[in-house]
Amino acid sequence: MDYKFKGIIPPVVTLFNKDGKFDWEANYMLADHLIKKGVHGLLYMGSMGEFSSLTVEERKLFVEKMVRYVDGHVPVLIGTGTASLQDTIYLSQHAEYIGANGVLVVNPFYWKYTERQLYDYYINVAKSITIPLIIYNIPSLTGQDLSPNLILRLAMDRENIVGVKDTTERLGHIRQLIGITEQRPDFSVFAAFDDLLLPALQMGAAGGINGTATFLPELSVRLFESFKAGQYQTALTLNESLLKLMSIYELSQPLFMAVKEAVHQLILGHQTSPRLPIAECDDLKKAVQLFLKQNNLFSYNN
Repeated sequence: MDYKFKGIIPPVVTLFNKDGKFDWEANYMLADHLIKKGVHGLLYMGSMGEFSSLTVEERKLFVEKMVRYVDGHVPVLIGTGTASLQDTIYLSQHAEYIGANGVLVVNPFYWKYTERQLYDYYINVAKSITIPLIIYNIPSLTGQDLSPNLILRLAMDRENIVGVKDTTERLGHIRQLIGITEQRPDFSVFAAFDDLLLPALQMGAAGGINGTATFLPELSVRLFESFKAGQYQTALTLNESLLKLMSIYELSQPLFMAVKEAVHQLILGHQTSPRLPIAECDDLKKAVQLFLKQNNLFSYNN
């Protein structure tokens, strides 16, 4: 493939209005902010984007408008995974049609599949498109961990399977995945947990698709760029700040709610609406506000 994803690619939240429809003005404002802060790409319809609660047609509509709005300013990845192979192929082909730079495909959830079945699933999706495909491993939500051996086989057998987002807390697993680059130098491994970004970079990861980059992108961007420039003390200092942000994931369930609330308070300056079954939560607003104050995030850019 002639494209290698790298750097900080925020998993962008999806913002709704009071009618449960997409709040286009808010979504555009967030995209503008993230691009201005120097992110290296945008991921729409990932877990933070609530893809699992949207219909296929809603997912299509949202990414069509967002890809058109971003207009090539940064690469755009689209999460296209579903529990149905045919729907995943349909959404992946749609992403290619509208001009997305690549797709992020989670393994089919609900049932546990054999490695042969998972291999066939990914191979069929990859064969259906020509744009890059990044595998999404998130065993905490799918109930199944994708082994480094399976991902190596897929990377070696399909040129357009170009990377993996590894949402695990095990550095050893990330290290094994990075080992794929010995046989496939253009293969990109992305850390998902913010506290593993720096150690993953030290082992050779391509970057991070990490949640805090959605509401404080400049911190992860500066860490990545400092590390790549060999400014390791600066990277260590920035990492200390990043580690303090991990507690935001303890403030809500599902965890994207707290991240979205941080977007409201730090970036938008106003509230958007939740979408059922998520409901308004004044306690969460107060908890996130306290978190942001304790970490001096309201004055971060000053």
